[in-house]
Amino acid sequence: MCALIRSLYRNAHSGRRVLISLVSGVACMLLLAGCSLPWQHTTPTSGLGPRPTAQQVLAAIQKNFRTVSSFHISMKTENLGSATSSQFVIRNADGDVLMPDKIRAQASVLLSGQAVTVNLISIGTNQFITDPITGQWRVVKGMFDPRTLTNPDTGIISLAGQLRNVTGPTDDSVNGTPCWRVNGLLAAKALAFFTGGGVPKGTMLKTSICAGKADGLPYAISVTGDAAAGDTSQTTYTFLITRYNENISIVAPHV
Repeated sequence: MCALIRSLYRNAHSGRRVLISLVSGVACMLLLAGCSLPWQHTTPTSGLGPRPTAQQVLAAIQKNFRTVSSFHISMKTENLGSATSSQFVIRNADGDVLMPDKIRAQASVLLSGQAVTVNLISIGTNQFITDPITGQWRVVKGMFDPRTLTNPDTGIISLAGQLRNVTGPTDDSVNGTPCWRVNGLLAAKALAFFTGGGVPKGTMLKTSICAGKADGLPYAISVTGDAAAGDTSQTTYTFLITRYNENISIVAPHV
């Protein structure tokens, strides 16, 4: 998705192209946790026994995330590789997602080698982002619809069913939440909508998912390897998901 947006607007004004890339990149990051339909407002139970299999844990994630109405997500990166002057790289990000199509986030990115902070609000097909130079809000309409990524069969959450060579689960915890950790390999091309691709065909990424023992929801997702052009075998993207189903409000900024 991110790569598609970049290609559609590669002939646009350079400043606008950067803003579009930032919007799509940050939004895709937030949705990497795996939103899905129909956003029922119930509290899930994991449905997992005391000794589940890895496939049972992954199936619980895909099933139980359907009950989520909102969540908070943080992303951090480690061992980033080199980037060209025309690339932007998300170093870390923090934000809220309100189902089905509202996002509010702040991200630290490298833009032409310089670290800048941007804020993003996305409501349906309307996106608002702060200019990295002036800090003023700008409107970017119709670049993407988050709901195109939230389909339970073809969206992000379906990636849990694409893990290969799965091992586990092992007993673990994330920020005090007991969870089952499952490890496996994920094809880098499956993340091209987020990373932009640009890696050799057949590249596989070490992937780890930790699902809450009580609710079967994902609390941590990490991906290690050459996910994007410039990454190294040690590059790691870690996503921490917390504060499920809290009452939050996301509104458009004044521009």
